[in-house]
Amino acid sequence: MLLHDLVASAAAADPRRPAVIGPDGAAVPFDEFDRQIRAVAGWVGAHSAPGDRIAVVADNSTAYARLYYGVPRAGRILTLINQRLRPGEQYAQLALTRPTVVVGDPVHLDRLTELRSEVPSVVRVVTADAAELTADPAGSDAARPAPDDPAWLLFTSGSTGTPKGVVHSHRSVLAAVRGSVVGRAVAPGGVYLLPFPMCHIAGYNMLVQHAVGATVVLAAQFRADAFAKAVRDHGVTACSLAPTMLHALLTHLKDTGATLPTLRSIAYGSAAIPADLLRTALDRLDVDFHQGYGMTETSGNVTFLGPAEHRRGLAGHPEILTAAGIPHPQVEVRIGAGGEILVRGAQVAAQYWPDRPAVDRDGWLPTGDVGRVDPEGRLYVVDRRKDIVVTGGENVSSREVEDALTAHADVESAAVVGVPDEYWGEAVCAVVVAVDGRRPAAADLIAHVRDRLTAFKRPRHVLFVQRLPLTTNGKVDKNAVRRYARSELRA
Repeated sequence: MLLHDLVASAAAADPRRPAVIGPDGAAVPFDEFDRQIRAVAGWVGAHSAPGDRIAVVADNSTAYARLYYGVPRAGRILTLINQRLRPGEQYAQLALTRPTVVVGDPVHLDRLTELRSEVPSVVRVVTADAAELTADPAGSDAARPAPDDPAWLLFTSGSTGTPKGVVHSHRSVLAAVRGSVVGRAVAPGGVYLLPFPMCHIAGYNMLVQHAVGATVVLAAQFRADAFAKAVRDHGVTACSLAPTMLHALLTHLKDTGATLPTLRSIAYGSAAIPADLLRTALDRLDVDFHQGYGMTETSGNVTFLGPAEHRRGLAGHPEILTAAGIPHPQVEVRIGAGGEILVRGAQVAAQYWPDRPAVDRDGWLPTGDVGRVDPEGRLYVVDRRKDIVVTGGENVSSREVEDALTAHADVESAAVVGVPDEYWGEAVCAVVVAVDGRRPAAADLIAHVRDRLTAFKRPRHVLFVQRLPLTTNGKVDKNAVRRYARSELRA
């Protein structure tokens, strides 16, 4: 089975059901979407060679969705470049992957003024919605790829270092799709809203929905007001959100009095959800919550925490709410040396571009996350290995301190990093976003943490900001936080 077979199957079952609804509100039924995918494959096949990289630099759109399926169908590798990066960062990724064709929105292509000189491999540049891309599906099956052929090449968020190019095959992506359909109990026939940029692995959720014949609504970017309107306009029943997005949505609903009566399910990831935020969401939305843990290298989620576990967490077992969930049956998760989480399964990428192994000789992926597993088999992500602060010879989990800080009534969000300290080696530094108009004293926050955690884990520095820097998939950008904290403290 190949990626585009998901759409072909849905088109055969319910041809006139909308497959994709773009940010402009235009719906494309499954049968027409299938035809457009075949046309993209035909055009790509006529203008490139097998194995070529076809790069895309664009906002979420129906045209982008066609490329998701159409480029791999032609036996080429869809290379997803984050449209929000600076041109210099984009040139670096394009130079590494050496695409022959670049597809994009005019606004993003116009920024790449040095594309031809910086990336000599490029022989053709075309806009994502060009009529020629969907003109004629003839020849789309001339070179049907194999399941293990590369389909997508996408970059990690780089939240803890230089982004790496991850190569996924049809087989690995479809393995993640099957795992999510089972692990999250995805309902057929629903309407799903995707607010994450499609250049990130979160875009695989579109395939998860198409696997059960559901409609996917694409948001060009996340804004709470536009998100709520899209839910109402299209009768959205399910969505995915980062906790930061959920907080913004709840604030919007509270301020406007708006409701989302059709919404039944919210999946979240990138961070555990604070218990107070979850309670507020359940009170206001009355939906099922699903947590998922995965990363770019796993082509999707590998563990899931379902609605029943969320309700149990709120009913007297709050520790469950900090869990990442239980591995689905088609993947293995274990704790390795130093507490590092290791993952193995068909959905795990075998390599980083161009030829660096992503897994060890036994197929285990080192995630870079530190975790533990409880007696009931739930995985807990303690922290990123790079986010462990070593102060006075003691290891401090930044996430643990962040959880303590966000339990304070006047703290909206917080990020904790290590900063150089002549005596301690590193000191714990908290960068805090306060609730509007209720900025607490730094000494009060330090005392608040010390009341909950052992003394050496308390912040020695507290800095306040209006908002935390985020990567485009909703994670706090710890590199940016670390640079800011060190700069402020030096000053």
